[in-house]
Amino acid sequence: MRKLIGIFFVFSLIAFFSGNTYANASETTRAYFRIKTSSAISQIRPYMRHDFGEGVFSIEAPRYVIQALAKNKFLEFRGEASLWQITELPDLESVLAARRTSAVCSPAAAVPWGVTKVNGGTGGAGVKVAVVDTGVYTNHPDLKANIVDCVDAQTPSLRKRCSDGNGHGTHVAGTIAANGKIKGVAPDAKIIAIKVCSNGGYCWSDDVARGIRYAADNGANIVNVSLGGSSLAVDEKNALDYAVDKGVLIVAAAGNSGPSDNSINYPGAYYKVVAVGASDASDGIPSWSSRGNNYATSPYSVEERDIEFAAPGVSVESTAKNGCYATYSGTSMATPHVAGLAAKVWLDSAVSTRSYLQDRARNFYDDIGRIGDDPDAGFGLPTVP
Repeated sequence: MRKLIGIFFVFSLIAFFSGNTYANASETTRAYFRIKTSSAISQIRPYMRHDFGEGVFSIEAPRYVIQALAKNKFLEFRGEASLWQITELPDLESVLAARRTSAVCSPAAAVPWGVTKVNGGTGGAGVKVAVVDTGVYTNHPDLKANIVDCVDAQTPSLRKRCSDGNGHGTHVAGTIAANGKIKGVAPDAKIIAIKVCSNGGYCWSDDVARGIRYAADNGANIVNVSLGGSSLAVDEKNALDYAVDKGVLIVAAAGNSGPSDNSINYPGAYYKVVAVGASDASDGIPSWSSRGNNYATSPYSVEERDIEFAAPGVSVESTAKNGCYATYSGTSMATPHVAGLAAKVWLDSAVSTRSYLQDRARNFYDDIGRIGDDPDAGFGLPTVP
């Protein structure tokens, strides 16, 4: 099933949505197919969206067309794509910031509290972080020097554009690598901006999968995925596996579906991905931060549906799409703190870097959330020297 991915930033009401029910057979949706014989390509060519290689494609068509193609013996139907949706709303400060038109607006703090909390604000040279999101405002004065690539994975041709009409991706990128009036965690890191979500916040899973593959093929060391849904389609999983096999560290938001245990969302819930929940300035875990299943799995290992870390995700100030600054809350905001830390301390491999951050969270900071490797914060809050 193709999912609508939710970008995780919150206001006072959290209404997480994942998945769609298509009651109208003529309504357009997307699906994955694998061709069994080359002659079958003509059946799906008019509807083709993305080519994932090895005969796997996504298509966009009315549901009745997809149902008819699924009966073709020369095509393997691999399920509908997922449609995920941005569900988070900005804090009041970001609403006010969006009303500012002056290009000289200043942040409240040169080094945001979350960057200070994890001991960021320096480093990251030689490391590339892909921001798979709503795009990035590439002319923001604090970001433009660090953006080395810009692509729209919503388009089959991967057009070189990544304008951010939403603001979410620009905010995430700033927490990772802003280097101007405001500092990100790793201000010397470079950003690959990959637009996979519409300006309205809708993200098809095949676009996200294509974006992750693009990042892996174009030099990304780390991929930040501040979005998610309730399940993982086979071709989403294949894209994640592809990137991990190429040595990429993928860091994803746990979601804003808390406080119940095992409320974590995918792709963060996939054990090959680093799942990040939110914490506040006092190391508390906000009620809306999704929880993992850690107490049902082996302690201090990462298994399916485990939270791995908590990081600053409440009232986080960062770069805004209008060239100014905004304050958001959500696990979307927590995730780039960890992606930024990974860039700051990059140890030449995803495995070594992930292990190092686990050690720092477990042994070099007070236990937060419930006791031990818990569903609230996993290993805990990673900080670096």
